[in-house]
Amino acid sequence: MKFSQRHKYIFIEVVCFLYILLFVYAAGSKFLDFQNFQTQLGQSPLLSAFAVYVSFGVLLLEIVISILLGIPKLRLPALSLAVGLMTMFTAYIIIILNYSSFIPCSCGGILEKLGWHEHLVFNCVFILLGITAILLLNHGKKALRVLFITNIASIGIMILLFFTSEDIMTRENPFIRRFDQYAITKIDQTSLQNPSFYLAGSDNGKIYLGNFAAPLQMQVFDTVFKDKKQYTIRLDRDDFPFRSAEVRIQAPYFYLYDGMVPVIYKGKITDWNAGVIYNGNHFFTKAAVIDSNSIAIRGQQKNTGENLMGALYFNNNVSIKYNPDILEKQIDGIFDTDGTFEYSNGLKRFVYTYYYRNQYIVTDDKLNVSYRGNTIDTTTKAKLKVIKIKLSGDTKLGAPPYMVNKNTAVFNNLLFVNSSLKGRFESEEVWDQASIIDVYDISKNEYVSSFYIYNIGKSKMKYFLVTDSNLYAISGIVLQRFSLGNTIKKAMKK
Repeated sequence: MKFSQRHKYIFIEVVCFLYILLFVYAAGSKFLDFQNFQTQLGQSPLLSAFAVYVSFGVLLLEIVISILLGIPKLRLPALSLAVGLMTMFTAYIIIILNYSSFIPCSCGGILEKLGWHEHLVFNCVFILLGITAILLLNHGKKALRVLFITNIASIGIMILLFFTSEDIMTRENPFIRRFDQYAITKIDQTSLQNPSFYLAGSDNGKIYLGNFAAPLQMQVFDTVFKDKKQYTIRLDRDDFPFRSAEVRIQAPYFYLYDGMVPVIYKGKITDWNAGVIYNGNHFFTKAAVIDSNSIAIRGQQKNTGENLMGALYFNNNVSIKYNPDILEKQIDGIFDTDGTFEYSNGLKRFVYTYYYRNQYIVTDDKLNVSYRGNTIDTTTKAKLKVIKIKLSGDTKLGAPPYMVNKNTAVFNNLLFVNSSLKGRFESEEVWDQASIIDVYDISKNEYVSSFYIYNIGKSKMKYFLVTDSNLYAISGIVLQRFSLGNTIKKAMKK
């Protein structure tokens, strides 16, 4: 009997020592690299929205439980808490393994080297050791009841955190990005002759590049950059004083337009001959092709100069229809409503994304507003200093603008936004080395994830385009191709 009691005592002491060693070591590792610990929690689908509270709470719990385990009279409740905390960690891993594919481990030190399955086994061993020690300490029903309630509560808390955090992150994101390390994979790249190229569109395994310096020159690559061809657009009229001509591809047609003239040409990509389809008095600064008979434009109101969305229709006669309710004025109606304009052929929706505030607008192909969504940053009002020159009457920016969203691309239901703002728990060093793309599901009005596109030398990404399986980006004089990962493809509706 004495031998049995002695072995029980030794076993309980060893288990308590192992738990103390584990928690003190884990707490110390987290404390020494606390910023990284918070960053990892901020990228977790279970804990993103509660990263600050959880980071302090876990650290405090590990320290408190370690102290309680060192007090013999408090060993029973201390072991119950220790097992509960390990059960919570285990539930976290199980949910990660079954419902996520890109979440980093939030442990510190040597435990971070373990894989998810190894970590699961490690946790289960400690849970079994803790339960055995509790049963050796007290065989009573009360101990079993406390143990059962503690474990059920731990699992329940983790499940509640998962569903609550997911809802907050997708709908009410507190500017915490969820970086998906498998969102894209760089496949290859090719050099361009100069930095004047831009992405004009894609179709049927081909990528089309326009050139601001030579507006009538087109370069066409196959999707793997093995075949490159150059074409010259031939116009039926070339007597216009072009100022900002651009080309957009909507296969089998291409469109060349300059809203400052204003003029729009249309031609087929099979021969690159273009004829004038519009030369009127409706000036515009943005355009997006709807179909072969209609183009959406952003023009300006005659009296105020404020931006205004509308659509040109080329049926029997050219007509235009404006919708003044799309863009919402905050300051001047000109700079504060500036932004990007994309059309999703797959979803038959337009997306207008403001440059200087955290909002994008989704409309149908008739420019009727479906809803107004928000990007994950917190800039609800444009931060601009707008001045009016008395002598000329011109409106200008009196200081560099506070840019929120630089550029966008749309494919089917996904909106890709090149953000200018650093989120919570993000490294300044990485921001200097890469551009950030945030992905939104415009069919659900939800944030999906984020990923990096690293600079080419000192050149940041300037233009990008998304297809059903690839992302193409121009950085300086380099055109890159990235394959889309499974998480992006799963979110992309066909």
